[in-house]
Amino acid sequence: MDSGHGNLARRWTSAWITTLGIASLVAPTTAWTKPPALHPSPAAADADDDASEVAGTSLPHSRDKASDLRAIFKAVPGKIRAGGLVVDLATGATLFEDNADGVLTPASVAKLFATAAAVRTLDLDKKPTTVVRAVGKGSEPAALVLVGAADPTMTLSEWTKLAQAVKKAGIVRTKKLIIDTSLMDDQLPKGFDQKPTDAAFRAPIGALMVDASTLQVTLRPGKVGAPPLVEVTPDAGDAVVVLNLAKTVAGKRDAPVVLTRPNGRKTEVVIQGTIAVSRKIVGSGRRRVADASYFAGHVFKRLLQAQGIEVTSGPEFVTAGKDVGGEPIASHLHHDWRAVLHVTNKQSHNQFAETLFKLVGVHQLGAPGTNQKAFDGVRKALAPLQLQWQGTQIYNGSGLYRADTVTCRTTVALLRAMTKDPKFADFKASLAIGGVDGTVRGRLKGPETLGKVFAKTGTLDDVSGLAGYAEGNGTTYAFALFFNDIKGPAPYRSVQDRLLRRLLQP
Repeated sequence: MDSGHGNLARRWTSAWITTLGIASLVAPTTAWTKPPALHPSPAAADADDDASEVAGTSLPHSRDKASDLRAIFKAVPGKIRAGGLVVDLATGATLFEDNADGVLTPASVAKLFATAAAVRTLDLDKKPTTVVRAVGKGSEPAALVLVGAADPTMTLSEWTKLAQAVKKAGIVRTKKLIIDTSLMDDQLPKGFDQKPTDAAFRAPIGALMVDASTLQVTLRPGKVGAPPLVEVTPDAGDAVVVLNLAKTVAGKRDAPVVLTRPNGRKTEVVIQGTIAVSRKIVGSGRRRVADASYFAGHVFKRLLQAQGIEVTSGPEFVTAGKDVGGEPIASHLHHDWRAVLHVTNKQSHNQFAETLFKLVGVHQLGAPGTNQKAFDGVRKALAPLQLQWQGTQIYNGSGLYRADTVTCRTTVALLRAMTKDPKFADFKASLAIGGVDGTVRGRLKGPETLGKVFAKTGTLDDVSGLAGYAEGNGTTYAFALFFNDIKGPAPYRSVQDRLLRRLLQP
């Protein structure tokens, strides 16, 4: 939707589009019961969480620690597939092993492979710089060219600062806005299409991203019988189409439902159900957009217009092979790659992980970044570590769904090899710390493990994984613990935590 320049933070519409029947729409199974904050920060991490370990479970404690570890690992409910391996890094001795060569789904533990490759490939001190170039001199250049740097950290506020910098450069009008996305393509990572949810953790990446490629939908009631008023933030103009099929009703009982879905490169926002006239405001939470660079390019056009800069045409999107030229007039840099690395592993952020994954391919094999180059680039970056890849395939960087497979042996081999890397301190510092931060801040709080476990979690509906380093007894252990085909992760997290507690006991 694009109805003039207006206030970008609040563009409301009550358009009621009925060309598509409600029955043809696929809605989430849950309706809203409590409105979230109006402008929450983008939430794009995966399903990992910091649920506290189960209390009250006694640990086996014999003189044979290996037997105790095995007893804990085997004390799991249900018929599942599992694998585990614990190695003493000082001696190389194996303290515990069970199905270490079994091929398993790692979920977000796969981020270890993507981030290890990124540590070995990228200059972690470098800050990606998003640049605006002007083709032509003076205050009315023939074109403005926005060059993407694949910075996944840029929020709407950061994009606003870039538009303000263009204004400060003296630009008042341009005939064309060109969006240069030559750094990487906009194809979804492999496996993302296995579950077509509109959740923020499945948002796409690209050469340009705003708010982690998500949007927020906010509803206010209209008059009884009329559609609610709708606000979409950020304002992306024609890149977003709103299908407002909901109705304002009397009374207090309501059930509004919002979903987003792709329509080519555009994002359709579909509003269904009812909203009570007594409600003040209802927020949808963050929802994924259809195309990262397309969305960001249109957001930037609206931001330029909000600064009073006239944009006659565009945005026009160009990819590799077309040099549009121009001289830099404005730029914006935000966080360095080290900060992105830390958020990726500590918070299990899928978009950050996929960005690093694709950038490894760019640096190893050249632009534009593609899914195949990312896969090949990660293997190339890790080749000197001489890992055994049988059964291990890392087809995406986030571990989402069923694209990736690992073995415990290869995962532990990666962890061992990274301890010899010159940038190992950065790799280790990016991991969540048991009982302290990240996705394990609510776990491993006992005296044996608090602050002593540095790990990456992995969680899907039927997967629970944990891998990393544990420090105690005067040594450091590398471990990998995976459970597949489970029904809910909580009991298996408890097993992982109990095993690590016993490992670090004398």
